[in-house]
Amino acid sequence: MEAADVTRGSRGRLPPETTSFIGRRRELAEARRQMYSGRLLTLTGPAGVGKSRLALRLARKLRRAYPDGVVLVGLSDVQDPALLPQTVAAALGGRPGPGNPAEGLVSRLRGERVLIILDDCDHVLGAAARLARELLTEHEHVHVLATSRQALGVAGELVLPVAPLSLPAETDAPDRAYGDVFADAVRLFTDRAAAVVPGFRLDEGNRDAVVRICRRLDGMPLAIELAAAQLGESTPEEVLDRLDDRFALLTSGDQPSRDEALEESIGWSFGLCTPGEQLLWARLSCFVGEWDAAAVREVCCDERLTAADVDEALDVLVSKSVVVREHDEMARTDYYRMFDSIREFGLSRLHDTGEEAAVRARHAVCFHRLADRYSNEVFGPRQLEWIHHMIHVHPNLRLVLEHDLADPERARVAAATAAKLWSFWFSGNALREGYEWLRSSVAAVPEPVAERADCLSTLAFLALHVGDLDAAETALAEAVEITERIGDRGLQARVDGTRGMAVMLRGRLDEAAGYLERAAIGNTATGNLFGYTNAMILLACLGFYRHDPRGAESAAECLRLCETFGAPWTKSYVLWVVSLHRWRGGDPREASLLIQQAIRLQQLAHDLAGLGVYLEVLSWCATSTGQPRRAARLMGASEALRKANGGEMGDSVYFDDYDAVAMAWAWQVLGEEEFRAATREGAGWELPEMVAYALGEGGSPPEVPFGAGVAELSPREVETAVLLAAGMTAAEIAERLGVEPLAGEVEAEQVLERLGFADRDELAGWVRRRSA
Repeated sequence: MEAADVTRGSRGRLPPETTSFIGRRRELAEARRQMYSGRLLTLTGPAGVGKSRLALRLARKLRRAYPDGVVLVGLSDVQDPALLPQTVAAALGGRPGPGNPAEGLVSRLRGERVLIILDDCDHVLGAAARLARELLTEHEHVHVLATSRQALGVAGELVLPVAPLSLPAETDAPDRAYGDVFADAVRLFTDRAAAVVPGFRLDEGNRDAVVRICRRLDGMPLAIELAAAQLGESTPEEVLDRLDDRFALLTSGDQPSRDEALEESIGWSFGLCTPGEQLLWARLSCFVGEWDAAAVREVCCDERLTAADVDEALDVLVSKSVVVREHDEMARTDYYRMFDSIREFGLSRLHDTGEEAAVRARHAVCFHRLADRYSNEVFGPRQLEWIHHMIHVHPNLRLVLEHDLADPERARVAAATAAKLWSFWFSGNALREGYEWLRSSVAAVPEPVAERADCLSTLAFLALHVGDLDAAETALAEAVEITERIGDRGLQARVDGTRGMAVMLRGRLDEAAGYLERAAIGNTATGNLFGYTNAMILLACLGFYRHDPRGAESAAECLRLCETFGAPWTKSYVLWVVSLHRWRGGDPREASLLIQQAIRLQQLAHDLAGLGVYLEVLSWCATSTGQPRRAARLMGASEALRKANGGEMGDSVYFDDYDAVAMAWAWQVLGEEEFRAATREGAGWELPEMVAYALGEGGSPPEVPFGAGVAELSPREVETAVLLAAGMTAAEIAERLGVEPLAGEVEAEQVLERLGFADRDELAGWVRRRSA
């Protein structure tokens, strides 16, 4: 069957094969040969022939040849071709930078050996061809595997037509025992039938009917699976009789084409459903991607279908392979989806019923309510479940926003919805897409209303995270003007929070403190605990940057709130900022434990930007506990993650100097050759290896003691070196660190000697080079 899954998160984590893979030995061998001789292979063939499943199996066979990852990008839910580059970027697990998304994607992949699978390109064929051409032109080590009903038409493209599964020869004699079991179509039918009727096997009694079913369906895998699903209620002979009756209705007396065979088998499955099941099938076709049972009830129930009717019919459609059901342990929910051919059939029936507009309206209401609930409930114990749920239903949110923006009367609704989803755009690996939705919403709502101001503020927040500070300040300036005119205190608090972040990144720390304090007060007054906590996290960071001990108090307050209300994803960031203050306070071991706890929480959210900064601070902790090799490995891993994530915002410019000083110490202790080897090792790890090493868990590379004579670089010495590199005098450093001037001079000289630098200019040059 056609696969519709998309890899979200770490590269190489392909979706599991939930059913056995049958046959395709020749195609796999030929595809592997072509992938080794070319860099773009397109698997072509009609819908339902198994192109996606073959691509997934091929990727598993080839994954060792691509050390930087294999990424499956499902395009069936991408209706707007303009979203293709950011969809690929999201599947790569990175944070996009500013500017053209395609250019950012090309830049990020430079020098990497990666396989990108563009699955189901038909409806975005031109955009897929342009992106593939650009990737192949710019990167000699990037390979692309595409699936489509037709070739992309790109120079150098190799094309492998995917045929239906092999059928028994027409000349096979009936007394040839069970030779037909070696025909792949028959093997597939038998395998899927056994899943419906335990113990089912091919025997003399059913062999002829099964073979004729497979021939009647021309070996098309999806059609065969639909037919096998009917065995729960029928014998093979009854299934064959119904198929014969169905195909007899074709106007031509010739053998139907493969597209006709699939369409007729889907229509036949539809005809075997009760009226209630048929109605539900039609209504379910308004969903895209994945959806849960609660959404089905909200969209599909009315006076014709009660909730009990819907639940029962949905189970039947799953048993008949019309709907696929899969369980997500993290979200604690079953999710449903349809294959494209089955959904397209349902859409035609929905249109015929005359109720398409009503069903789509209920679908829009359902997902607007979901956005409201998400916004109100995401700061709480179900935070990770909410994030996972929104990732699953994301294509439906995209569809609703698209339809809203197409209607000028609903543009303000779209703007409000896009703004409410701000934390999903950030945490759900959809940063660039959210940025584009917000830009579209701002353009669609020119009036100076609250929705526009909220949209502008959220747009500025995302702009900061894609590294476009100028765009953020432009958007904020208008948001401030509208907000002051309206006088909405909750909106004012949200705008102040974003203003504080923006000016902090510009280096205006005192000004940032004023905005963030106003944001904290405003969010408290309006009962927005999520907004208050985020403002306090930023204040805690600001305290670290300013050497202000009140930052530790802000961090402790955030931790208390997260532990009171749950919110594990937010808590991981709070633990990070608490660890910063613990490290600076001279307790690197406690800081390490806090960071390791943050990493365990972060793993559940798949937030790679967070992991990058956690590994960075864990590297400082290794520096301050006398572990130079561990420090270099962790920094190598951190830098690799931040490179993959676009290198924006997630690694604050204020940390660059600390990184440079820590690595100067590791370089001095290890020597150039060992230092470079350690950083390369960390940068080359897969994500699970990075996490295991950071947590000190079994299976991670061992930490070999460097030697008893190695003295750690204390947090105070790191601070001294950073301030020296910034051009401060010994007296100024002493004042900042709260020591006597003479002690400051002595410490400055000792730090330069420890790091192997002759003077402060040499140290400053090293820091500038590392930061660059």
